[in-house]
Order: sequence, then structure tokens, then C-alpha cells
Amino acid sequence: MEDIVKFRIFLSFPLLGLLIPDLGLFLTGSSARAAFPITHAIIAATLSICIAVLTIGIMLYSKKHNIQKTAKPVFDLLG
Repeated sequence: MEDIVKFRIFLSFPLLGLLIPDLGLFLTGSSARAAFPITHAIIAATLSICIAVLTIGIMLYSKKHNIQKTAKPVFDLLG
């Protein structure tokens, strides 16, 4: 189970690596001159779907086996 959680986290790195430059082009207005690469959209959609499927799988597995979250958050402001 921990391997799936780690894999889901590592899937977000290439997604962020694609979105940050594209967002920079969009915010600077350069996207009007340069076309948005369709391959970036396909890869981002595929990674997003994989992350969503893994998240749903983890939630269902935790609910099926009655696994409770016992870890204390790193930045616990209330405790």
C-alpha cells in the first residue's frame, strides 16, 4: 500500500513540471504567439487520471480494511 502512495506522489512531479512552464507562458501573454503543445495537454490529462484512480483506490482500500489515519500532521497548529 505504501508503494502505491509513493507512486501517486511521484506522478505529481512530472505533472507540475509540465504545468509550471505552460502557466508561465499563459501569465506572460506569450501563449498568444506560441501554440499550446497538445502533447502537454495529453500527458497532463493522463497523469491527472492516473493520480485520481490511485487516490480512489487508496480510499476504497482504506475503507474496506477499516484503516484509520493515525499519523500526526507535521504542521499541527491545534495540538
